[in-house]
Amino acid sequence: MRLGSRLVAGLVLTVSLGVVEPATHNVAPTSAQIDARLELVSQTIFVGPEPVLFDLRVPSNTQGRQLEIRVHAPTTDPDELRRDFDEPPTEQILSQFTVTNLDELRVGAGDIISISLPDDEIGLLLRKTPGALPVVIDLVDETGILDTVITAVLVDDGSRGNPLSLGFLADARVPLAHQVNQSINIDPATAPQGLTELVETTPGPALIRFSPETLTALVNPNVEGGVTALDSITELLADQDLYTTPWVELDEEAWRLANESGRVLEQYGRGNQVIEELLGRSSTTIVHFDTDTTPATIGLLRSTGATAAIVSEDQLNELDIERANRRPIQVLDDNGVAMPVLAVSSSFAAKLDRSDVELAANQLFVELVLASKQASSPRGILVDLQTVNRPTLDRLLLRMDDFVDLDVRPVGELLDLPPARDATGGVLRVDLRTEPAGDVGGLASDLRLTESVLDSYAEMVAPADAPIAPLRTLLDVALSSDLDEAGQRRYTDTVFRATEDGTTGFEVLEGSRITLATRQADLAVLIQNRQPLAINVVVRLSSEKLRFPNGEDLDLALEPGLTELIIPVETVSSGDARIVVSISSPDGRLDLASGPINVRSTAVSGIGLIISLIALLVLAAWWARTIVRVRRNRQSASVNASPDQEGTSE
Repeated sequence: MRLGSRLVAGLVLTVSLGVVEPATHNVAPTSAQIDARLELVSQTIFVGPEPVLFDLRVPSNTQGRQLEIRVHAPTTDPDELRRDFDEPPTEQILSQFTVTNLDELRVGAGDIISISLPDDEIGLLLRKTPGALPVVIDLVDETGILDTVITAVLVDDGSRGNPLSLGFLADARVPLAHQVNQSINIDPATAPQGLTELVETTPGPALIRFSPETLTALVNPNVEGGVTALDSITELLADQDLYTTPWVELDEEAWRLANESGRVLEQYGRGNQVIEELLGRSSTTIVHFDTDTTPATIGLLRSTGATAAIVSEDQLNELDIERANRRPIQVLDDNGVAMPVLAVSSSFAAKLDRSDVELAANQLFVELVLASKQASSPRGILVDLQTVNRPTLDRLLLRMDDFVDLDVRPVGELLDLPPARDATGGVLRVDLRTEPAGDVGGLASDLRLTESVLDSYAEMVAPADAPIAPLRTLLDVALSSDLDEAGQRRYTDTVFRATEDGTTGFEVLEGSRITLATRQADLAVLIQNRQPLAINVVVRLSSEKLRFPNGEDLDLALEPGLTELIIPVETVSSGDARIVVSISSPDGRLDLASGPINVRSTAVSGIGLIISLIALLVLAAWWARTIVRVRRNRQSASVNASPDQEGTSE
């Protein structure tokens, strides 16, 4: 709101069409001059039929101080105007005058004074040529210049330029909610508050980074009020665009280098699934490129469905930024396929980062107007709402409302603008500057081992989802680049210990020696399960002297406590035998327990009986033959001895 304007009688005016040497400017005010800082409160932006007005906040102690004002020739070059704002111009002065008796210009009892340019003397000069006229206002005393305000006023000829649009980025991510102890660290009563403030203060459509992991935490059954909070978040994000994002933040290049590209695809797939299921919508196909993104990473992210990306200006060299001139540029993946990217403008944020918000807003607005007039095609500026001075941005947007060629658009529309061109007129394609990627090789090995054990454990548990799903969630969290190496290891260790605990407490109980009196019998085996739930296992039997008609491997679901197995056995031979009972996971990867059972068999097997009978028959035949031979020998001996006896008797 205009505070008023007066042209005082003490005004000393000098109008000159030549060059007037301005006073020498100090590089920086001394500590004694800090209380003499000028601040722009409001001003005329577009020169019209009314006089040009400036409201300035000037320190109350103005004795001996004056304002020296210079108006310079108009420029239509935004770069030239930017240089004038950085360093007071010294050439092409249209008018120079001095304002004395500052106390008489005060508005009320405050420290604001209102002045106007002498319209009768320089009004024609102001309105003569379209462009931006730099205005330099120095606060001086006998020691020299105390402070300077450099602004500009615009003369608009009504011609249209090309649109220059702002696109907003906002970060609504919060710390990880899934804790290493399987608890959920999120307050559903306050979870939407930060997002509410962000969305309500976003000055237009924004592209928002939001973590699907947060949504998963809210729908956890143990989080009271989480569904209500999710409904609020769904409503808040309904009119906002979302990055396509993994379930947790990833260093995609590091995982690719570790030959774990599949994990990246899985994380992005899960992230998109959570957004669709819990928010009832789809994210955009715009991703954020980390500073270590290489062409191979771009190709990997393209596989997730990404079609465009946001980068930082640090990922581009200065020449590429200059050539791009607020237009999309293209980067190539490892297959030579181009993807459009836009860089977040750090220079734009720097221009807004001023203590004098009104002055900063005016300077940037005038610069943008000239840029839109000079642009040969539409342009776009990406603004990170987390890094800009919001009061200054708000004032800038108020000025943009009155100028048709400056507007706010969704980021996706800015990425669809005509691409930047190189010096030959071809589409500008650049290589991103990359930083070294992180090393996740150790974590990748740890994850593979832990997942292998967890997969085996999952086959043991029925139903598997109840105890297994939370453990898989912890392994997904372990991939997060928000965790340091020690934090990631804590998550994998927790899962590994949980699987260890879930695969212990099994025992084969050995009773007294078992005696089998028959060749075929049922053998009782006792197995202890100290787990609180039924466990699927494979019981494997092995013995050298016993056979198992129903097979050596038995698929069982062991209930908690003691389980008695009745196992049919068949003896191969009598005597002592040993059965080794082994218990493993269904896939055979985890050995859970083993133990021996000693068996004594007094029964004769069929083969043994046959052999024994044959042996007895052979032995009987041998004895029979022996007896017959002995008898024959005796008979023969008797016959031979009779004649001798008879002859003797004679």
